[in-house]
Amino acid sequence: MKINLSFLKKINFENFDKALEKFDKGMSVFNKAVKGFGDSMDSMTKEMSSDMEKSNKKLKLEAKKNQRNIDKLWGKSKSNTKIWSDKGKSGTK
Repeated sequence: MKINLSFLKKINFENFDKALEKFDKGMSVFNKAVKGFGDSMDSMTKEMSSDMEKSNKKLKLEAKKNQRNIDKLWGKSKSNTKIWSDKGKSGTK
């Protein structure tokens, strides 16, 4: 069986250097793309966190407003006696 090794004649330092330069340029472009993706993910995460904080603040304000309205309708309760259990809140039945 004869193996064709003619490709070895074409490999020299000049060709090898060109290939390394192209690889280096490709890695630079890839690195910039990954950095850009990471930056956009950071930006999106910050934006979503900000939205969540705003939503949580709004929910707390609405809960206070609702409690004030309930107090206006029924009066403030002077006891802490619950008329229902908290079992449903934990998700277990």
